[in-house]
Amino acid sequence: MLSPVETNAPWVRIITFFDEIQQHHLRGSVGGACFFGPPNTSWWQTVQSQAATPHDGFRVFRACSGVGCLAIETTARDTKCALVVASVVKRKLHDQMDFLSRTAYWTHSAVHVLVWEDFRPVESERQITGTIVSFGVTRVLLLWLDTRTHRFNVLLPLLFQRKLASISQRQAHHSLAAYNQVANLHGFLYKTLYNTLVPYIYRYNRVFGGSDYRFLETVLAHQNATHQWIYHHSTDLTMNSTDLNYVDRKLLKAKRVAFSFNRLLLSDANETEKLYLNTFDGTCVLVPRKPLQTFILRLWQPFSQYLWYTVLAIVMASILGNLVAPRLFAVNYILAVLFGGVMVDYHLRAFDRAILSVFDVLVFLLKEAYTAKIITYMIQTRYEPELETLQQLARSGPPLKLAPGDYQSLRERLHSLASLQLVIRDDFSRFNTTWRDYFRPEFAHVVPCSYGRALVSSHEMQEPDAPQFYLLREKLRIQPEAFTFTKRNPFMGRLRFFFQSLSETGIYGSWFRQDHYAQDRTLALDEILRFENLASLFYVLLVGYAAAIAVFAIEFGVSYGRKRMKQTRARKIAYIQALID
Repeated sequence: MLSPVETNAPWVRIITFFDEIQQHHLRGSVGGACFFGPPNTSWWQTVQSQAATPHDGFRVFRACSGVGCLAIETTARDTKCALVVASVVKRKLHDQMDFLSRTAYWTHSAVHVLVWEDFRPVESERQITGTIVSFGVTRVLLLWLDTRTHRFNVLLPLLFQRKLASISQRQAHHSLAAYNQVANLHGFLYKTLYNTLVPYIYRYNRVFGGSDYRFLETVLAHQNATHQWIYHHSTDLTMNSTDLNYVDRKLLKAKRVAFSFNRLLLSDANETEKLYLNTFDGTCVLVPRKPLQTFILRLWQPFSQYLWYTVLAIVMASILGNLVAPRLFAVNYILAVLFGGVMVDYHLRAFDRAILSVFDVLVFLLKEAYTAKIITYMIQTRYEPELETLQQLARSGPPLKLAPGDYQSLRERLHSLASLQLVIRDDFSRFNTTWRDYFRPEFAHVVPCSYGRALVSSHEMQEPDAPQFYLLREKLRIQPEAFTFTKRNPFMGRLRFFFQSLSETGIYGSWFRQDHYAQDRTLALDEILRFENLASLFYVLLVGYAAAIAVFAIEFGVSYGRKRMKQTRARKIAYIQALID
């Protein structure tokens, strides 16, 4: 019978291997090593007996096997494992990792050594690396042990190349120390979801843009990675495409996307993690502008109410003066001002000429001021006043159209507005659907606030034939903006680093200012006159001239009638005189 020392001697190399990992790669952590697996294997008995002797090498702080691992409870003071040694029994690696993830003191950030004893894994290299990545483990080595020859092989999973590389023991320690799996992905393919309602990412003429797209480009360039969009089609029958949040959550859970750019994604904290961006957004209501149907009846609005009262008082005083004191006020000053060009002013008295000169100056000032004000008024007030609150929308606004998914998340808030008309959307956005087709002007629409602001200020909505919308001041919901990752996602740390770096240097802010949708390339309303504004001004002036011509025709008719009456009376008198004679 062999002595224990001789029996354990062949496993000295693996003791040394674990000692070096403990000393060089745990970064001073007090978590220690944790072993998961059956304790009766020869190599582990050797490791355990060696760890029990006092030396500065490998220490096993916790060991468990089977369901006993799940029964262990930890407190807030208990440390997580810094090194995880797991013996993979004859089960799939995914089942083993799922078992580890449900253990209280396991953490995905630990160094993992996965051990296969006397058999090779049944999964392919792609399946093994995919499983490891899905649990967020990035510092990992694989060991294949042969208990008959007491030898072991070390493999390094190249996680994002979906390969396993056989390396030596010395290379293994160097790889754990120097090879960052996430810093340089070597052509790894990111997949993210694209939808037209995701703010800060847009697609115009098959070219992508937006501040978040520039962020994605920067990440890809620094990580040497590639990217592929997963398009959200309404014709996808495998998903409830009426709810973008539902589709996004489902893709995240299925690991079909790396993370979500939807800053307003509502998700379960038990399944996802948030990278908060220190900004707030929310859900807003996009309301169509209502054109003025009775604009011609609002011609008094360029002047204040008291100014119109003053003009009316002057007109009434002039008429009253003609009626009460016809000798003093012998001239009809209103008609003289309107048609003064045909009058012989030097036949008038000095008193009348003085009053007419004052009236001429007053009318000139009022006419010029009214012309300037009516031009601005016609440009700026082509629509009814904007609504501000949801109560106003419920009382006098159009029906609110929203997708079934939005209705489920906003149901309590919407039910508090008893008179608000709701229309559930049954038409969906396709890949070639434009915002003009999706946002019909007969309804108000629920949109992310940032997307609504970008759309309202875009040059596309400034086009003459484009339907006009504005955002209701009151928001349906306010929430912090964040990118969403699955639990233990290995990309989250690197993307947090990129985002903080770009934000602190001001680069991210400059992208927002240069955003294609955030810029308003049109002149201000008081800086330009459009043809339709000039046509409307001509229409108003035409009405004014028509009124003046009508007054002139009435005055001419009255004067002509009086003249004819005098001539008729004179003829009658002459005829009667002739008969008498």
